[in-house]
Amino acid sequence: MKTIIVISWRNVWRNKPRSLTILLAIAVGLWGGIFATSISAGMMKQRFTSSIETQVSHLQVHNPKFLKDDNIRYGILRADQIERVLAQDSSVKAFSSRTMVNGMIATATLTKGVRILGINPVQEAATTRLSTTVISGTYLTAGGRNPVLIGKKLADKLRLKPGSRIILTFTDVEGEIVSASFRVQGIIRTTHSMLDETQVYVRQRDLQTLTGDESIINEIAVLMHNIDQVNPAVEALRKQFPESEIRFWGQISPDLLYMNEMAGATMMVLLVIIMLALAFGLLNTMMMTVFERTRELGMLMDVGMNKVKVFSMILLETTFLTITGALAGGILSGITIYITSHTGIDFSGVGGNTLSDYGISAVVYPELFPGFAENIVLLVLLTSVLSALYPAMKALKLRPSEAIR
Repeated sequence: MKTIIVISWRNVWRNKPRSLTILLAIAVGLWGGIFATSISAGMMKQRFTSSIETQVSHLQVHNPKFLKDDNIRYGILRADQIERVLAQDSSVKAFSSRTMVNGMIATATLTKGVRILGINPVQEAATTRLSTTVISGTYLTAGGRNPVLIGKKLADKLRLKPGSRIILTFTDVEGEIVSASFRVQGIIRTTHSMLDETQVYVRQRDLQTLTGDESIINEIAVLMHNIDQVNPAVEALRKQFPESEIRFWGQISPDLLYMNEMAGATMMVLLVIIMLALAFGLLNTMMMTVFERTRELGMLMDVGMNKVKVFSMILLETTFLTITGALAGGILSGITIYITSHTGIDFSGVGGNTLSDYGISAVVYPELFPGFAENIVLLVLLTSVLSALYPAMKALKLRPSEAIR
């Protein structure tokens, strides 16, 4: 077998230009596929992390009626007890209670529908890092009368800046229309530009006072230390507070769950397509090799080389070509991903605004899905075997006497 391996390796380099061409094709094709996959994986992770840490959180608590009717009067029952339980749970990183109502924001020139979130500034900063998104003005403070944070896109549409006056109109817990004057304290810009245009943040106690119920809480968002702690926490809260609706991130945002489940499979399909295209190139190369060496193969079989060794030789030549090219492509991919995962790739010039609409930063940091390397190895080996089968079968059908002539 050692002799067959040596002969196969030497046969690969008998026609160097052809072998180098197919090696280059495999290396570049695999590099392109892996690098494209790593960019996609980086985008998916950024969107997931951004959605969890700045919007969805790991789990949320609601009154079941609030989820159906979205009315401020449906507050969470025993919300104070839930907060105490969360504060004592070591697996909980942070949580934020919110009072939420749909309303209108009005200026002298324009009126627009918005979602008004009454937040505890300290809790919200720890849960969603909202305080770090302020680009103009300041974050919500304890002092002042009716301060409000608004998104950059909304501020641009309404021509607002820190210090500007706005009117927020909404219904209270009795269904009565309430209007109040607020002053813009800060302008924020998050990775979710669509939310920046539709949500405003006020202090919870200000909103509760205006709605007529100073204890009403419509949502509690909870951030865990580890995603593996989510399911146990959901089950524990459901047992203690059966009257509340406890949902984990996949139920709150099904698109995130679908994205997590399908992203890896979708990228693997892309690589399979690339490897299939390369397999045809390998098949063509090996077929040319067999035809060019018909006389040689006939002589080898005539002097006693059995069909198993002939088949092994063709298979090994294909495998050497594939693995060598794949190794070069893998090394090139590893270097590229290592560099770009630290520096990032700036897509702001080609789609920064579009990416931010989906919660993805314009600067993407490539990385690979878990278990991706193992799948690549299996895919490369499968490609080499499939590419060698037909040429090897053609070689086995040769009759030594006819091949020599």
